Amino acid sequence: MSNFHFRRHTAGAELAAGCERHVETGAELHGDAQRSSIHGDAQNSSIHGLARSMRVAPAAGDSAHADYSQTPDSIRDRTMMLSSLALHGGLRDSIPSSRAGAAGQGLGPDPGGNQRGSFDSRSSIDQILAEAGAGAGNLSRLLGGRPASAVSAAAQGPPHADHDWLAAERVPKNARRLSGALDYPFGPLPEDGSAFVPPLPQKQQPHQQPQASGDAFPRDERDRLLPGQPSTVPPEWRAESRRARLQRRGRTVLGLLAAPLQYAPAVILGLILNLLDGLSYGLIAFPTSIPVFAGFGPVGFSMYMLSTAISQAVYSSGASAFRGANGTMLIEAIPFLYAICNKVVDSVDGSQPERVVATTMAAYAISTIITGVAFSVLGFLKIGVLVDFFPRHILVGCIGGVGYFLLQTGMEITSRVELDPSWAVLRRLFEPNALGLWTSSLALAILLRVLSARYTRPLFVPVFFMAVPAIFYLVTAALGLSLETLRATGWVFAMPNADVPFYHFYTLFDFGNTDWYAIAQTVPTMLGLAFFSLLHVPINVPALAVSTNVDKIDTNRELLAHGISNFASGCLGTLQNYLVYSNSVLFIRSGGGSNLAGMMLCVATLAIFLSGPAIIGYIPTMVVGALIFHLGLELLKEALVDTVGVVNRIEYATIMAIVLAMATLGFNEGIFLGILLACFFFILLYSRRSALRKTYTGSVVRSTVRRLYSQRRFLDNVCNQIQVVRLQGFMFFGTINGVEAYIRGLLEQRQWQVNPIRFLVLDFALVNGMDFSAAEAFIRIRRLLEAREIYMVICGAERVSEVGRALRAAGVWSSDSHEYVQTSPSLNESLEWCENVLLQYYYIHRAALAGTEVPRSYAIVTAPKPVEVADYGTSPRREMVSRATQSAMPDASGASSPLNHQHAVLPLLYQAFLDLESTEPIDGVLTFIAPYFVHRRLHPEQCLWHTGSPATGMYVVESGTLRVYVEGSGGGGPEAVESILPGTSLGELTFITDRSHCTTVVADGSVSLWELPKSAYDELCSSDPARTLAFVRLALMYSAQGMKAVTAYAFCAQ
Repeated sequence: MSNFHFRRHTAGAELAAGCERHVETGAELHGDAQRSSIHGDAQNSSIHGLARSMRVAPAAGDSAHADYSQTPDSIRDRTMMLSSLALHGGLRDSIPSSRAGAAGQGLGPDPGGNQRGSFDSRSSIDQILAEAGAGAGNLSRLLGGRPASAVSAAAQGPPHADHDWLAAERVPKNARRLSGALDYPFGPLPEDGSAFVPPLPQKQQPHQQPQASGDAFPRDERDRLLPGQPSTVPPEWRAESRRARLQRRGRTVLGLLAAPLQYAPAVILGLILNLLDGLSYGLIAFPTSIPVFAGFGPVGFSMYMLSTAISQAVYSSGASAFRGANGTMLIEAIPFLYAICNKVVDSVDGSQPERVVATTMAAYAISTIITGVAFSVLGFLKIGVLVDFFPRHILVGCIGGVGYFLLQTGMEITSRVELDPSWAVLRRLFEPNALGLWTSSLALAILLRVLSARYTRPLFVPVFFMAVPAIFYLVTAALGLSLETLRATGWVFAMPNADVPFYHFYTLFDFGNTDWYAIAQTVPTMLGLAFFSLLHVPINVPALAVSTNVDKIDTNRELLAHGISNFASGCLGTLQNYLVYSNSVLFIRSGGGSNLAGMMLCVATLAIFLSGPAIIGYIPTMVVGALIFHLGLELLKEALVDTVGVVNRIEYATIMAIVLAMATLGFNEGIFLGILLACFFFILLYSRRSALRKTYTGSVVRSTVRRLYSQRRFLDNVCNQIQVVRLQGFMFFGTINGVEAYIRGLLEQRQWQVNPIRFLVLDFALVNGMDFSAAEAFIRIRRLLEAREIYMVICGAERVSEVGRALRAAGVWSSDSHEYVQTSPSLNESLEWCENVLLQYYYIHRAALAGTEVPRSYAIVTAPKPVEVADYGTSPRREMVSRATQSAMPDASGASSPLNHQHAVLPLLYQAFLDLESTEPIDGVLTFIAPYFVHRRLHPEQCLWHTGSPATGMYVVESGTLRVYVEGSGGGGPEAVESILPGTSLGELTFITDRSHCTTVVADGSVSLWELPKSAYDELCSSDPARTLAFVRLALMYSAQGMKAVTAYAFCAQ
């Protein structure tokens, strides 16, 4: 609904205040016409001055819609011309000149002289007591301690400074303490109401010795001792005070010592999880199946521990909003790290293993730095929301690919066989020793999944993997197998060199022996790794916030924390890390929900790193293999099983395609394929959604202009020629075809014979974008409509909006005037313009029947000027207009309506109510009620009534236009919902039902109207209820017909 006109006149607090004053001062006007005349001039001048202060130059209001071919003002002018044409025919001549004596009777001031809203110097509590009186209920009981004189004084004028009543029992303690009755710091307020001047501070007197009655020495007295003043406190009290201070200090020290101890269980659990993850992830950070990296398991373990400690330190230092959040190495990074290794091995000469290792280490560190920079940029620029735009099913497919990779890696780690699609590899996998290695690990993983379904406690998985090594060594000891035999056969990892320090991996960096060209070739893989890493934050962070009951989380802050952590890790030569959800939940729920606990875990992890990787030589292979198999099965289940029935078939096919592509082609190729499939299926799915939100004819939804009944009756028969099409969404080459096909269907011969249309209204209010293909399609639609002489009316799009620019670029909305393409701001104005064109045809046809001419000023569009009336029967549209015109023209008997009676408002009443389908004669009713109407004039922008004001009269408009406004939704300001034209009535519903108004009515220019005052109506209800009831029936019938258009527009058009 349009609110352009009301906004043009700065409808804010000034208009509301003006309308309120207008209603208040006019409440007593209607019972006495003479009193209205006395106050009319002063009130009109005051409100007219207010309107002048509110008005803005008309050019400023029109300029907002200067880009439209049909502006709201031009449409309203045509509507007024057609209304005056309907009233033409001697109606104005029948109004006697004696009415001039009543002209200018505006709203006068309140005879009672009440000055509402005046400033009252009394306090708010005094006003409440004065108005409440003796029956104030709970308020009187609350203030029961207040002297009665204070209440009477409050009713008479400014109160005395009375504060003793605040000592009442039910008054809050803070209120009594802060009242002026206390003597601290300046004493009570003056009693005579004079200005308060604080007294000068007095010199404090020495405190007296407490009495020997044994009373305790007041604490506030001890606090008031001045420096250098001799203490009067007994020695035993001073000793007791020293003991209390020592006790407080001791409790503080014990608290500081006990605080870390309470986090010990959570720290131990977190350390166990880090060890298990380090053994499973760190040992496979390098592809040990490649000979040059065969012994790099301990190197990967050390790098994992350092990366985890760095991330833990960053998150626990306050960079993250989660207290006790756990960081760890990014497991999904391992496939990308393997791709980097393979690219380096293929690019660097294999005869230089030191160069291969140095290049790989540098590539790992650079990839971590790039990941940190990507996180930091998104967080610093506060554009982390961009990550949410990535389709979730693509991420799920990538997770499934990681799960397949972990299963493959688990097979290689446990069997010590590099997987390859060949019979030789298959035979090696089924050799007795290799078969026992990988099947035992896989069996443990399957057993863990079965038991996890039975035992759902969070600590079950760590306890399970702590129990496996113990059982393993018990069984091997019973079989008499030595540790050297187990290491030689691959059941236990080889013992790292004892002389290898914890910083051994730093000795592998050699920037002078690094192949930078090979590193440049790995940059696409690094970017894919950074992109994939970014996708975990919008998943893990909200999930952790829900699990830990954190209400408000800033994703950009978490991204920045991830950026700092990864950048620091890269600069220290380690791997990517992130905030892990599962470990964080276990840690926090175990009592580690504190940054201190996180720092303790960081120190413990760092201690493991400093101790070196010697622990690896005692870890059974099946423990690491079971961990890897367990995680791989979990990720595959999440991608391929949990999504069944959750995603649609197209999305599930995309997930399967990504998993297969990552398994056969590579991780970068799988991600790229997923993005392509997502784009393709998005176009396919979105194209299936119709851009047609709603379609209907003008007979279903009409403009909210309150027209004469004869015009409404004509429009009821011809508004089927108006076809409204409401569009929605983003219009592109995939959705425009459905719109074009629907419009072509309207013009088919069979449909044309049933319902020929003259106007096609295209509402773009719900369209948020348009591509060139869709805009170009409207060129074809325009040519198609122009061939049938159909007007294409564009509304709901601003010229500078994306839709407006697209239509202008395609030439649909051009600066040159084109008769068959019209534009207007909103749907309501478009419907009003179409109805005005149909009414133009109505008056042309009516003039042809009567043998008269219609003034050229009333012409809106080019219309045929037939010599004979029979020429209108040459097309279905003109036949419809011809039949509607003949049915809407007044009968010959109606021409003899008594328009020459004794009151000037009678012709207007006949014009408004004569055509109603009433079962009772209305001549006597209108003649009876007419003398009680009084004439009024409204100045431009003057408010007739305001929202919430009581109904004081019913009105019939003689000339001018009134606009009806309602409060906009969401505090958006008032919105215009209806136009009131001459010859129509308003205010009858609230007038008859004695309810307050729910709208605001403002004069759109000078308005002349007639009012039936409420006082006269009440008197008629008592003196002549029968004829008053007959008039009430007429008014309600008129209101019911007028509300039909507003209701249809409000509910059907949206």
